[in-house]
This record gives sequence, structure tokens and C-alpha cells, in this order.
Amino acid sequence: MKQHDRYVLAEIRKGNVYPFQNIFQQHYPMLCNFAERYVLDINIAEDLVQDLFVKLWENRETIIITTGIKSYLFQSVRNLCLNYLKHDKVHKKFEEHSKHVYSDNFYSDALEEEELAFIIHQAIQNLPPKCREIFEKSRFEEKSHDEISAEMGITKKTINNQLWKALKLVRDHLADNEIIMILFSIAGHNLLF
Repeated sequence: MKQHDRYVLAEIRKGNVYPFQNIFQQHYPMLCNFAERYVLDINIAEDLVQDLFVKLWENRETIIITTGIKSYLFQSVRNLCLNYLKHDKVHKKFEEHSKHVYSDNFYSDALEEEELAFIIHQAIQNLPPKCREIFEKSRFEEKSHDEISAEMGITKKTINNQLWKALKLVRDHLADNEIIMILFSIAGHNLLF
């Protein structure tokens, strides 16, 4: 890391807002353009970049940057974009399933399709990270156990155990919403199970 970057980071860690503002003004437009190439929406790109700077300021005392500031910012924006796209893909899958469920009258008018999708999404987001990753790869990316095993370097038995755990935790979460469980059982709904 360059001496100048070390100095700027030291000042930011002390709470000096001026070097932070300089970094923001210098890199914000380029980072937004960079993010837009991934997410294809300037508003989303700007939100992601702004979130990065907010987190950077909030964590200024503990953040560790080993590369230069510019490299760190671009790598962080890239990671934020990839995470956004991953979650957006899962969200779109939910919307597709919800539309299918709604069009086939699988549940009553009491529940809107967005409510059901939100509750299921919330249940999945509450899974432990490794469990959620395996579940999403299996259910939403439609990857086989062999593909998941090769990708994550884990055994098929571990995958089976994690999927069983995920389904149990999602069912438990849905059980708290009795109306949803009744509708799932009446409809024979097979979105997750």
C-alpha cells in the first residue's frame, strides 16, 4: 500500500471526515459506472456504492485494507454487485413461483403472492449461511449433489444433511404461520418440499 493511502486511512480511522470526503468525491462517479456494468441500473449502482461508503465510514476504526484504497473500493463494489445479482436471481425465482401459484389458485385471496414469497424468502434468509448456500444451489440454481460437492468441496452426505436441516428449519418457520401451512397442505404445494 502506498504511503499516501496509509496516511489517508490513518486519518479516516481518527474520524477525520475531510480525507473521507475526498475519497468519496474522487471515486464515486467511477465506482457507480463500474457497478452499473454489473447491475445494468444506475440507481441500483448508486445505492450499492453509497452503501459501501456508509459501511466504510461506520467501520473505519476496524477496517483492514492491505491493497490500495482504490483497489479495495473497486473490489468491494464488485463483490456487492455480485451479491446483489445473486439475491436478485433468487428473488426473481420466488416471483415466478408465486405467479404460478397465484394463477393456479393454490391459495386463497386472503394471502397476496408477495406475502407468501416474502415469508418463504425470510425463512430461507434465516438459515445458517452454509445451509442456505447449499439449499439455494440445490433448489434455485438446480444444481445436482455432484455439482454442489465439486463446487464447495464437501461430501454428498454433508449436502443431504444440510438440505434436510434447511427443509426442517424452513418448515418450522412456516409452521409459525398456520394459514400458510394449511394452504400448502391443501394445495399440495411443492415449491420447497
